[in-house]
Amino acid sequence: MIKFEHVGLRYGVGPEVLSDINFTLEPGSFRFLSGPSGAGKTSLMSLLYLGRKPTRGLVTMFGQNIGQLDRKQLSRLRQKIGVVFQDFRLLNHMSAFDNVALPLRIQGMSEKDIKNNVDELLEWVDLGEYKYALPSTLSGGQQQRIAVARAVITRPRLLLADEPTGNLDDEIGFRLLSLFDQLNKMGTTVIIASHNQALMDRFDHERLILDQGNLSIHQPRSWMKEKLESMF
Repeated sequence: MIKFEHVGLRYGVGPEVLSDINFTLEPGSFRFLSGPSGAGKTSLMSLLYLGRKPTRGLVTMFGQNIGQLDRKQLSRLRQKIGVVFQDFRLLNHMSAFDNVALPLRIQGMSEKDIKNNVDELLEWVDLGEYKYALPSTLSGGQQQRIAVARAVITRPRLLLADEPTGNLDDEIGFRLLSLFDQLNKMGTTVIIASHNQALMDRFDHERLILDQGNLSIHQPRSWMKEKLESMF
């Protein structure tokens, strides 16, 4: 689904913020993206949701070289990607229902089908009773779940989340990551950028580690345990 080959990114004439990035992501994968503040996580996420093109190297997504695509082609490709931003980016004058329904209305779906789809998804994220509530009346955790519902309502092939638990306590953060885990088991490919090591340790997924613009891959602890046990 995704392949980065010797990818670099710089802003203007400044130094590279990402240097020689190489990794492959298969369909149905789940990866955490972590690293210290300023390591380049947000920059890498911007490449993944097609907000930027690389300065150098090759990025292939869904079988296409994004460096060769024009604006219209990139827009079509983005329809396969759901994004959950750290600051939610909800429309505060619209209800929870209307925020989640917005991507379907943009696609031209009938209101009857929109209602069925949105009602089902809001129940799934445990917000059915709040569907007419404005975001400003809801907690941070509830707003985040609306943002997740909006990101997945179109059934994207790839789901990206940039620090989705950054403003949440660990228990609510764990419940949110469990929701992403369920989506992954249903077939969605997931990448989550996070700095919360303790929270990531509660899940058995490979990590992409960024440090000063360089990427390394760390296997989950269970994989390491099995590897060591097989040696004895």
